[in-house]
Amino acid sequence: MNTATENVERSARSSVVKWAVAPFVWAALLVVWVLLISNGPVSTITFVVLLALPAPWLLWASWRMPRPRVDTYVAEGGALLTGFISLYLATLTYMMFNEGPAPVELMVVYFAAAAVFVAAAVPLPGRRIAYGAAALACVILGVGLRLLYSGTSFYPGIDFITKDELFAWTFLGLPALGALLQFLWWLRRRDRVAA
Repeated sequence: MNTATENVERSARSSVVKWAVAPFVWAALLVVWVLLISNGPVSTITFVVLLALPAPWLLWASWRMPRPRVDTYVAEGGALLTGFISLYLATLTYMMFNEGPAPVELMVVYFAAAAVFVAAAVPLPGRRIAYGAAALACVILGVGLRLLYSGTSFYPGIDFITKDELFAWTFLGLPALGALLQFLWWLRRRDRVAA
């Protein structure tokens, strides 16, 4: 094996390791922020930046990273995992300190997440169903948390996040259904190509 091939393989392994470690670094920074929490604009800006970081990460993995490569899939998976955690933390933060309907800011967060999923799906035909379902879930939650609130059908505050089945089914169920449909679509397409 020549030196150029060895360097390419070493670089590919290094890239996989870096992208695999990235979600842990992100989570560690979040934990450090929680432990060193202080009231003030710098603290708030740091928190917002940490929660927003998965969006450009997913777009980078979708638009700029070459496919099919292991490091690309690892980067994409890390972006999706951290994005899921970010949305959940944003919802928890906004709903914990508010009684009644969610503030407009949370609706904007969900609409922005939907736009990121749509943008990430553009260069990836093999992700459009899954990312479309995730975008739909974000739109439903953005509208639902803000406009469909009623004192009888929703739990206000933090209880809403932990007890409401409609939230859980929308937040988890729609993206999971989209991923399943995407996988079935991939199997069907693969079988057609093989036949």
